Amino acid sequence: MSSETSTSELRLPADPRYIIVAKRAAAGFASIAGFDVESVHDLVIAVAQACENAISCAWRAVGDDSGHLKVTFTLEEGNRLEVNVQSSCSRARVEQFAAARAAAEHRAALLAHQQQDATDLALRVMGLFVDDFNYRVDERSGALRVRLTKYRVS
Repeated sequence: MSSETSTSELRLPADPRYIIVAKRAAAGFASIAGFDVESVHDLVIAVAQACENAISCAWRAVGDDSGHLKVTFTLEEGNRLEVNVQSSCSRARVEQFAAARAAAEHRAALLAHQQQDATDLALRVMGLFVDDFNYRVDERSGALRVRLTKYRVS
């Protein structure tokens, strides 16, 4: 017996005002998957945190809100919902910002280190609300990719 898998994708601007859209979509998919209220709430918190951090990485890469988020929901028949959050920015915009940023790199080194520590901590906290997660930051582009997995307890 094969399980049925359904995947949907949501593309949003890398703008904190759009996090509510990702949260509502996560709640909807979790509800369709049959998760209880507490599990839906946990997943929504984790998705919001993933989006906030992806937006932060996009902004660090390009200096403004010109990046995008891709949120992918994969619902497997049975008990698994996987959410992938990925930031992206145009290569030209990343290169343009990198050139402008190079002049100020030395002054911002300490601040960037502190921001990275805060991002790492926030991403680790996100793991408290889901059953499995991982993340990766592309050093070249500054893009963040987060995978969150929540299992329904029968």
